[in-house]
Amino acid sequence: MHFVFFGNETVRNAGVRYRAVKFAERLRGEGHRCTLCLPSSVGLWRALYCNRPRPLKALYLLAVLLTRLAQLRHVLSANAVFVKGPLFPYGPPLLESMLRVLNPRILFDVDDAMWEPPAFVRSPFLRAVDYGWARKMTRIARHAIAGNATIADYLRGCGGCGVTIIPTCIDMDRHTQKTYSDRRPGAPVVLGWTGIRDNLGYLDAVHGALRDLARTRNIQLLVVSDGEYHPDGVPARNVPWTPENEIAVLQEADIGLMPLVDTPRARGKCAFKALQFMGVGTPVVLSPVGMNAEVIEQDVSGLRASTTEEWHDALERLIDDPARRERMGRAARERVANRYSFDAHLPRFRALLEAVAREQEPNPPCA
Repeated sequence: MHFVFFGNETVRNAGVRYRAVKFAERLRGEGHRCTLCLPSSVGLWRALYCNRPRPLKALYLLAVLLTRLAQLRHVLSANAVFVKGPLFPYGPPLLESMLRVLNPRILFDVDDAMWEPPAFVRSPFLRAVDYGWARKMTRIARHAIAGNATIADYLRGCGGCGVTIIPTCIDMDRHTQKTYSDRRPGAPVVLGWTGIRDNLGYLDAVHGALRDLARTRNIQLLVVSDGEYHPDGVPARNVPWTPENEIAVLQEADIGLMPLVDTPRARGKCAFKALQFMGVGTPVVLSPVGMNAEVIEQDVSGLRASTTEEWHDALERLIDDPARRERMGRAARERVANRYSFDAHLPRFRALLEAVAREQEPNPPCA
């Protein structure tokens, strides 16, 4: 079969890589023809859009629009079309409506509470974002994939099409098991956080606990991002995220952090960064918000913490007990392999595409 995959951002975006590109790669390996359509190259995005003045951003958006119009030709021969996020970042889904005319066999994907404004972004461009995109897509597409139950409940409430939950999957071949015995004497216990700069504000929720721990424990906060975080009273090291260091920094951390603030936007998150740490065998401490509350078994594969005191206590237990860290890390990796890996969910994803291609109501096999 021929499947066309549309991603809403470049391959630097984790959702595009793990919810579109990697599924396309696996289906190609099975003999399917998969055409990947992204808005631009990473190089063009850097040259014209990332931290660039508004005239260059406008030029980039024009280039994206022209690229999208050209890419629509691929859908004419497709058995099914997968749409990961809006084809154009601003305005209503006009391109998606054009796509429906050309090929109505559409499956769309949502992995965030995109109907809510982002938590820490302040930009005049947000006024042009269509926060109703997901709702409108339930009337355009044949079926929807939701990254978690919160998103699925929202989409089902919109009516219009069926919804299936498939979490953001971890590539277990790439997320290899870390080692636990190569620590240097006197080295700090590394607390790792990774994410885009727009989400750095979530670290403020654990700043108090980290500051208190830094007074009595030899710790270091490792922040891997396209931005930097400099908390008062906490030794921190900022490392730019790159595709090449993605796995190494997950393994370097002794403990992974995924703090969230309980907001409608945060409840839609798919716990992906926690799953990445877990996938390499790094135990995590996380806020039990949305999907975060379900990805670990408490005190087996990770720890949940809500208040400053709970964060302090949970981190202290893991900082002081390397054996516990290893035991929980190995259990976390096993949990991810069984529940949140591509091997666990590729059959369901393939079944959805094939059902849409046959213009049938999808009934994918259970994971």
